[in-house]
Amino acid sequence: MSGPTLLIIVHSDSFEKAKDIEAANVLFECSEFDEILMLATPANNNQDWLSPYPRMFQIAYEDRGDRSFVARYKAHNSEVGTLFHDYVPKEMLIDLYGCKENSAEFAEIKSAFNDLLAFEAISRSKTDAIFATESPYLLEKNVWIQKRFEVKILSFLQALEYTDLYLRRQNSTSYYSAPHHTVVGGNAFHYWFLLKDLVPKFAEAWGISVFGADRVHNGLKIQNILQGFASKFESALYSSDRISMEYMKRPNNSTEWEMLYNLNYFCMLVTGIFDLLGWLSVYRYSIPIQHPYQVSLHITDPRSKGAKFVAAISRNNPSLASFIVTKQNFIHSFYPMRDATQHREPVSGARFEQANEGWTVSTANVKQDAVSAIEAMDKNGYPFTEFGLLNTGVPNLMEPNRFARRTLRELIDFSNTYLEMTDFPSLITEHPDLVDRIAHMEPIENYIPFVAKVYWKRDCHLPILFRNR
Repeated sequence: MSGPTLLIIVHSDSFEKAKDIEAANVLFECSEFDEILMLATPANNNQDWLSPYPRMFQIAYEDRGDRSFVARYKAHNSEVGTLFHDYVPKEMLIDLYGCKENSAEFAEIKSAFNDLLAFEAISRSKTDAIFATESPYLLEKNVWIQKRFEVKILSFLQALEYTDLYLRRQNSTSYYSAPHHTVVGGNAFHYWFLLKDLVPKFAEAWGISVFGADRVHNGLKIQNILQGFASKFESALYSSDRISMEYMKRPNNSTEWEMLYNLNYFCMLVTGIFDLLGWLSVYRYSIPIQHPYQVSLHITDPRSKGAKFVAAISRNNPSLASFIVTKQNFIHSFYPMRDATQHREPVSGARFEQANEGWTVSTANVKQDAVSAIEAMDKNGYPFTEFGLLNTGVPNLMEPNRFARRTLRELIDFSNTYLEMTDFPSLITEHPDLVDRIAHMEPIENYIPFVAKVYWKRDCHLPILFRNR
């Protein structure tokens, strides 16, 4: 790959507003990737925070008069100068934010828009570019600004997610776990170690199953189920990433098709994960099962197979059974889409255009029973709810990226709690040699998905990235 392909301009004056310093620092570390050119806008305040990042280059503005400026920066032994004009009427900003011209608020907003104009000029020759900021003035007016300027505005955390997805989308042969650390065939490594980091109780249960496969009751069967769980969970992480990668592009028929393909597969994977967690309970507690279809965490009515199976779990672990019951809306939200894909027709799509606000997204047309289950968890937010339902009066439309990201975070918590309540460590309490061996096992794996694990452990999503002309 010849030269940087992603431009990230960091809004320096907003750094002090960053609430998540770890996310900010990891984003700035990404300046070390050869594929990224990271620039920092001029700062009115102390810019010492730039010193640990020698490949984040500083922009300087040269005032040419008559509201004309040149943005200059030196990067990779070359100097670049780009002309831009401050053409934003002050009246527009006063009306938009309701501030007075002589206020400190107006001065901050004016400076931020000046940086946006510089970004717009510098990014014209780039194939992909984002403006990373923590300014509430820019983030809260993201859609309004995108309608009028050629920019993509993201928070530091959102920019981190965008960067991670961008790097892996651009390079299919290796994944960069950290700057200057290349892992060949990296997707397989990446999702395995990401799973172990995000679901630590899986890592605990996996170690016990590996060392105790021939020592604990049903040990080998538990190991096989955990291996299947890992495979499906890694695939769910991957399919969610594929949805997000398409969401990053401008919506068209191709991006919509790719998102829906992965959404349908994602729903089947998640319901498979529910089944595997059920089978873990079967082997953990030796629950008698006559037919495989009896194993289900999905309770549709008091006499359903799911209700009977959860009652069987309750006889062995009442707390786990109660936990499963409280999560039925979450569990049920996947089955209408899974059943339609498996037995009838996959979820269909529709492109939604909001002409007044000037944005376009690809959406999925989902069944009403899935909508009702999602609404039972979350019905607030505009234009989308937290779980991705379009909340503008048009029924049964869901944005796949928001749905997959939010439900996968819920699945991470659900799986970790399920495994914790299943209490695998108690299986080896009578085997002190295994306890000691696992406790003193030296880690031989030094691969760290240092970018992805940061944003996955936060509750965030990419904003609406595209507006209409």
